[in-house]
Amino acid sequence: MSFSSSPVVSLRDVTIYQDVQTVLSNVNFDVEKGEFVYLVGRTGSGKSSLLKTLYADLPLQTGNAAVAEFQLGKLRRKQVPFLRRKLGIIFQDFQLLFDRTVAENLAFVLKATGWSDKSKRKQRISEVLMRVGLDAAANKMPHQLSGGEQQRVVVARALLNEPVILFADEPTGNLDPAVADGIMKLFQEINNHGTAVLMATHNYEIIQRYPQRVLKCENGRVLDSKVEEFNLVNGYQ
Repeated sequence: MSFSSSPVVSLRDVTIYQDVQTVLSNVNFDVEKGEFVYLVGRTGSGKSSLLKTLYADLPLQTGNAAVAEFQLGKLRRKQVPFLRRKLGIIFQDFQLLFDRTVAENLAFVLKATGWSDKSKRKQRISEVLMRVGLDAAANKMPHQLSGGEQQRVVVARALLNEPVILFADEPTGNLDPAVADGIMKLFQEINNHGTAVLMATHNYEIIQRYPQRVLKCENGRVLDSKVEEFNLVNGYQ
């Protein structure tokens, strides 16, 4: 796959903090448009803090970082929603609203991101549910769905605003292997249509089955398989 010259994520000399503690130092990498990259490392190694910095849940304090052409170091609080409209964020614990139907969950996001036309919202909801294979689930409540189906709703939610990149934090962590494989195939399909993916995972089998570039958080650094060789398994979990 050929990439454009402008990365969708670019970090130079970045330090990642969790509260006042430094968790990662001297972080330098790009994610190109349409690229698929895994993010791995032990629990507590900084994966989630790195992702949270990229979607502006944690502030960038040191270094230079651009995501979807937004400079994170100069980002004002009122600009964060505009950044996130260009991103899809997928969580392990779903974070669905369990007192609303699937369609109402998706409509809530569309309203919050400026979709004022009800008919356009309805059409977009239908499009994303069809894309994840849940077009018949619009009027179901989340508790009526399996874990894998709930995760597909979360993916659909992340696709609503046609993001340039998906940030996925352990998206298969709570799913059995067969369901996780289905979610991975969905990610691949989305990626093949041009959306970049940065996916944090502990699932080494998925990386073996669907090999891609790997970033590894280890000993306060981010190692890049594109730049240097490292042992993926050693210190992995």
